[in-house]
Amino acid sequence: MYIKNQLIQKKLVLHLMEKEEFELLSFSNTREEYLLWKKEKRKTDIVRVSLNQYDWKRDLASSVETFEKRAVQQLRLPFLQERISFHHMFICENQPVDDWEELISSSGRANKIDQSYIYIYGKDKEEIDRFYQQSNVSSSFLFSVPENLLELEYQIELLKQRITQLHKEAEKEILAMFSKGKPRYSYVLLAINILVFLFLEYAGGSTNPEVLIEYGAKYNIAMMEGEWWRIITSMFLHIGVLHLALNMLALYFVGTLVERIYGNTRFLLIYFLAGIAGGIASFALNPSIAAGASGALFGLFGALLFFGIKFPKVFFKTMGTNVIFVVILNIVFGFAVQQVDNAAHIGGLIGGFIASWMVMFPKNNVYIQQLIALAVYAFCIFSMLTYGISNDEVQFNERMQIQRIQDLLQEEKYEKVIDISDQTLPFANDFSAEILFYRSLANVHLELYDKAQEDLEAAVQQKPNFEEAWYNLALIYQQNENYTKALAAIKQLLLLNPEKEVYQDLYKEI
Repeated sequence: MYIKNQLIQKKLVLHLMEKEEFELLSFSNTREEYLLWKKEKRKTDIVRVSLNQYDWKRDLASSVETFEKRAVQQLRLPFLQERISFHHMFICENQPVDDWEELISSSGRANKIDQSYIYIYGKDKEEIDRFYQQSNVSSSFLFSVPENLLELEYQIELLKQRITQLHKEAEKEILAMFSKGKPRYSYVLLAINILVFLFLEYAGGSTNPEVLIEYGAKYNIAMMEGEWWRIITSMFLHIGVLHLALNMLALYFVGTLVERIYGNTRFLLIYFLAGIAGGIASFALNPSIAAGASGALFGLFGALLFFGIKFPKVFFKTMGTNVIFVVILNIVFGFAVQQVDNAAHIGGLIGGFIASWMVMFPKNNVYIQQLIALAVYAFCIFSMLTYGISNDEVQFNERMQIQRIQDLLQEEKYEKVIDISDQTLPFANDFSAEILFYRSLANVHLELYDKAQEDLEAAVQQKPNFEEAWYNLALIYQQNENYTKALAAIKQLLLLNPEKEVYQDLYKEI
């Protein structure tokens, strides 16, 4: 009867693969056990079809527990599934001699397995019906068993070959998804980034803000004046060796994978479209000088997530859980560490996802969907750019504008200093006294001494230990022959710094 059970087993496995779209995960060398699974929405069924005979309930329970634990260790179980059920179908002549029915249904014997079912198909034909009810199987399993022994063996061999063929075809189909293009542009981009980094180090240092601005970092002030090309150039600049190393490792591993999935040209489009989206998001939400390929690289993660939505079985079988974990980890890290440009990361992630929808996969063109994706991308870019230009709180960030004001003073553009100071002061908190001080210098050069005095008085009121402001205020009081206030100002200076000779000389003069 064992040979008859072999036939039933092979027919059931083939039925699950051909009619029910179950995927064969593994099988034993002797073909006595097969392991399959099927995902449907948020429910996953794992099926073990075995010819093993167990005479005692204890042995059956031990086998089920051991097999489930081993399967969980070896399988990449789907992420965030609502329910994962394990079905053990034993095709054998006899049931355990003791009372095994309490094992029929129970909670999973291993982590992540929600429910575990045991079926013993032999003399009790209703076990197949119970298997249908508990799993994702919908169609009837019909078969006939020839009486001739030679015919039985012949059919078993044909079924083995057919199962093996389907399994190999499924593996080839998966391999084909990762063979759309040989990685080329990934290596080119990697080389360009390294060469640019070496050039920055030679030019004065990759951590030097002035060098970064000169060679194309994302600098909102310059972009507001028309230098939008910085969105592209900033993708090739990196701040320090660690920043470069982390991004180039990601480009090497993730970039080559995305290029294999999408092909060379599509990969390049995803990379740059994601980088542009990340750059514009950074412009709109982050006032600091920024550089790096992080936005584009997060776009490659977005491309993998889009692949996961289109091909969830392959995604979760190969890399899905790891990709989702890395994305979540990096986003959380970005919010936790102030220096990380999280706006560029999230903007690049979304941009890469939409760009992947736009370019789609090779030989999988769906033009209406791609046009919709193009419209969504254009809308997001336009909306974020419009918001960024009008976001005065970012564009007139006090830290960035102080540097700009200092540069304008050196260039003797005093009226421009006053305009920028006026626009920045409503958004200033920590450095409003300094901005008032710089505006007073511009007013002095324009011989607007009353306004300069007002700015300095406001500056020392906000920051009582501001020596430079007190000193200039004393000079203006002296020039206006207001010696009482001048003397009070110089006394305040001497309280702050009694050893400074310049202050002592001014006190004696007044």
